[in-house]
Amino acid sequence: MKRIFLLTTILIFSFASCRDDKSVSRIHNFTNANWQRFEFLNFEFQIDNADTDYNILVLLRYTNDFPSQALIVNLVMNLPSGEERIREYKLNIRDDDGELLGEKKAGYYERFIDIRKEIRFGEPGLLKCEIENLMTKYYTPGVVEFGIVLEPAK
Repeated sequence: MKRIFLLTTILIFSFASCRDDKSVSRIHNFTNANWQRFEFLNFEFQIDNADTDYNILVLLRYTNDFPSQALIVNLVMNLPSGEERIREYKLNIRDDDGELLGEKKAGYYERFIDIRKEIRFGEPGLLKCEIENLMTKYYTPGVVEFGIVLEPAK
């Protein structure tokens, strides 16, 4: 358990150094690279400036064991204003030839996927994101980590 915590901490710090300093990320690490169908992921972000446009990206880390062309997820965003936004996303993991997309790392692939561009939250406060795995099987093998990145739009 300590080993997983140490590895996750190192990955988060290395990940944070690769992005713009003003970006914020939340990452969930899956035990044995398996995402259970009803294991919901919850991330929270503090929105300090209501006049800033943000981009939202998904960070995916996955292995050859991922069985499909895409990971299908549902994102529920509860904005600081109390508004709820819900949307389904198809996050491509493989190209049309079945080859894995993303940058190959030591033992996994990594991919950043833009899911929302230039979104404004209207007022400062807490942004809550809930991610649901919509894949049809009880376990989705090959998913090492799933993260959300919130960064100011340029």
